[in-house]
Amino acid sequence: MNDRQREFLISLDANKTRHSGRTLFDHLKGVHDLLRDWDNGTDVCLAGLFHSIYGTNTFKHQSLSDRGELINMIGVKAELLVHIFATGDRPLFESVEDKDTRLKLQEIEAANLLEQGGNYNTLRKLSRMKLSNGAKAALSGEVV
Repeated sequence: MNDRQREFLISLDANKTRHSGRTLFDHLKGVHDLLRDWDNGTDVCLAGLFHSIYGTNTFKHQSLSDRGELINMIGVKAELLVHIFATGDRPLFESVEDKDTRLKLQEIEAANLLEQGGNYNTLRKLSRMKLSNGAKAALSGEVV
């Protein structure tokens, strides 16, 4: 995360919005850092940093609605992942036809759930997906 992205999240009050028992900012940074540590590409890491900024089916808080503003911040590829994450059929994104996109979204979901102490059943399902080696290793520590 660079200074511009940090300031953007702060301008959206992510540092004041509650999420998973702490701030949304801390959660988003944690997801980003897991994805980075798992050697994901920049678009996946940036999508993880902003994954719930539009809100999701479980996190109803919408910090931003202007897709163009986020595209300017993180690029088209990362923003598309954020948008699908917000509107898609989580947690497995089975309706996403493009296999590469679906795998990226599943990777973000794995980081999202692990970062917040996640849902055992969903983590078990995700552990069977073709995730990165880093995600697989992290999931094997969480899922027996």
